Amino acid sequence: MKFLIKAAFVALTMVSLNAKADIITNLSSVGVPFSINYGQSFSAASSGTTFFDDYIFTIDAGSTNSVTSSIDLGNFLGISNMRARLYTGSNHYTSAVPLTEASLLENWGTTANLGSGVSLTTVVLNPIALTAGTYTLQIKGTVTGTSGGSYAGLLNVAPVPEPESYAMLLSGLALFGFATRKREKST
Repeated sequence: MKFLIKAAFVALTMVSLNAKADIITNLSSVGVPFSINYGQSFSAASSGTTFFDDYIFTIDAGSTNSVTSSIDLGNFLGISNMRARLYTGSNHYTSAVPLTEASLLENWGTTANLGSGVSLTTVVLNPIALTAGTYTLQIKGTVTGTSGGSYAGLLNVAPVPEPESYAMLLSGLALFGFATRKREKST
């Protein structure tokens, strides 16, 4: 009987330790264009816990944006104060380990809470041009549901248009404008 009690205690301890751990996911080197889903679910043991989850990726060059959402089912399942930020490098930062301003690219994106009762929280990072390197998308929030909570998101990395593309675009617009103006003069 004592063995069962000890085994149950160890199992509960492991569950509670695992429930509070921040998740670091290395997406490794990604090609451009690139799109990936990310997310995390939390159990009832995580209720009241603040998390900092990192999604690390390396690119040659490109532009990125991200959208993260959580549906809050009242006090049953929910995450409050959900935020997202993007920074250079792969270090893990929390409130105890602050991020240097030099590394920060997008600070805690825009949060919109839509509705009441059953609500949807959406966090959006503005599109930003990135150079070649390693970046971390960090999601932060507090699990508020008595049965846990979850969030999911989408990270998009698209190629940045080359200067030649802009030159071709401007040439095309100029040609179109010239043709339109010539047509207006002839009528």
